[in-house]
Amino acid sequence: MPGSFGKGRTMTLLSPHISNSQNEDVGRIAKIAIVGRGFSGIMTAIALLRHVEGPFHLVLFDPRPKIDIGEALRQSSTSVLTSRVRDLSVDRADPADFRRWLQEEAEDDHNRAIDTEEIDDLFVPGEIFRTYVYDRFSKALTKRIDVVIQFLPDRVTSIEQGEGGAFSVLTDAGQNARFDAVFLCTGYGLREGSGTSAVPSGGAHRAIVIGAGIQAVDKALTLLDGGEASQVTLISESGFLPQSHASKAQGSLLAAQAIPRTLRGAFRFLRQAAMSADSQGLGWQGIMNGFRLQARELWHDLTPDERRRFKRHVQAVYDSHRNRLPPEHYQRLHRAIDEGTLAVKRGRVDRIAINGVLVSTSADFEVMAADVVIDCRLRSAGTESALIRAIVEAGLATSDELGIGIIVDECGQTKDAPKSRRGLFAIGPLGLGSVPDVDLVPQIVEQSCLAAASVNAWLADQAREPLPAKGFSPQRQT
Repeated sequence: MPGSFGKGRTMTLLSPHISNSQNEDVGRIAKIAIVGRGFSGIMTAIALLRHVEGPFHLVLFDPRPKIDIGEALRQSSTSVLTSRVRDLSVDRADPADFRRWLQEEAEDDHNRAIDTEEIDDLFVPGEIFRTYVYDRFSKALTKRIDVVIQFLPDRVTSIEQGEGGAFSVLTDAGQNARFDAVFLCTGYGLREGSGTSAVPSGGAHRAIVIGAGIQAVDKALTLLDGGEASQVTLISESGFLPQSHASKAQGSLLAAQAIPRTLRGAFRFLRQAAMSADSQGLGWQGIMNGFRLQARELWHDLTPDERRRFKRHVQAVYDSHRNRLPPEHYQRLHRAIDEGTLAVKRGRVDRIAINGVLVSTSADFEVMAADVVIDCRLRSAGTESALIRAIVEAGLATSDELGIGIIVDECGQTKDAPKSRRGLFAIGPLGLGSVPDVDLVPQIVEQSCLAAASVNAWLADQAREPLPAKGFSPQRQT
């Protein structure tokens, strides 16, 4: 399974039906690299298998022996996902695919407690979603007897211009491989070198969780529910906590209404619409869902100054309403706050030690002691990555003006760089500065499918010309 394999090993998947002549031609067919095997990476692989019509050689790079598919979604696969079943299909043409898969699994496994009558409204554990994603990947691969897939446990360190319009991918293992297209699917991840300490074997009295997003809240509740801590403090720079989903799925309540094209006007309109919906018993969630449908057009119409003001003053509260908790988790969170077992502190953590943290607040500095510290802050999708910095420095991509990620178009292809060229894509959170909401499952599915269709059209054009004879040739095989 692509979710885990031993460090230092190369896994090559060849169809049992592939002919010797096809095997010999592996060095001459189109070669595509995917950097990252989280949800964005595996979803991109599924899209390529479904939409690229000709044979190709696909290589997925990731140094981690085990992949948490929820990382690209700001969540751990051990937690309940914060999107409903109705929004989690990996088949762009079939929104009910995940629901049917769950129903089939429930019929095959009577021990799995899934309510099939109202299944679209359910929130399911990440482990179940991961199993579904890998099942769809496996089925897509089975149908492609003309595709070779490799999983390499190497870290990609840089991507450079290659000969003939190709890309050179360099790894920490010393490989320099040529690819016709490269997909950057690094998503989100915890900060490297965060200083997070382990929970003592006997549990902790006082725990500090840094961050207040979905992942931080999930970790805090897990510590309390599992008896690993009796008191948890969430430390957040903004102080905003995720809001709750409605008890039932909400559609869009703004689809037919035009939203002002200024930052101030748009969010004044949003507040008024949400208050009106609440007064009518409709819930503000439907207003937010409708707002998000127009978010991309609005973002493109904002001035650079308005975008900066959004990041500085609005993004935290916007994200707290965009990334929502299942109602049960929201109730657990506020019950813990009311009972005094969970506290929220607004401030910036400047230093992490084994026995606490140094917090900077608006008034002063404060040292907070703790038996365990867990850092759940997410690094920005692009600007803190050494690989992305190297790609930008090479002129193949350009950082967006807010430093959120890199500039891409709707299908994730990089643009506006000094040496922009066809075939370099950034799928998912890396493009948030250009394409709002592209860190959510439906948007990642749509973007990866558009990108795969673009590659298919491009490779069809290239097929009319002879491909370079020299191709990707891994030095390690097992």
